[in-house]
Amino acid sequence: MGSLLLVLLASWPGSVRAGEATADGESEEMAQAQAQRKVPQGKTVTDMSCITIAVAMSTRYRCTATWAD
Repeated sequence: MGSLLLVLLASWPGSVRAGEATADGESEEMAQAQAQRKVPQGKTVTDMSCITIAVAMSTRYRCTATWAD
C-alpha cells in the first residue's frame, strides 16, 4: 500500500519530481562536466554532489547532478 501511495503522489498534477545524472571521472571537474552533459536540455541543475573513490593506488570521483522537473 505504501508503494501505491508513492506512485499516486509522484503522478499528482503539479508535483515536483527531480532527476539525477551520475558520472565518474579522473578529476572532480571531469566528473562534474560528464554529469552535466547527461542533464536533459532545458533543465537547470539545482545541486551537484561528488564523492571520492579510492581505486587501487589512484583516486576517482563520482558526481551526481540533480535537477527538478
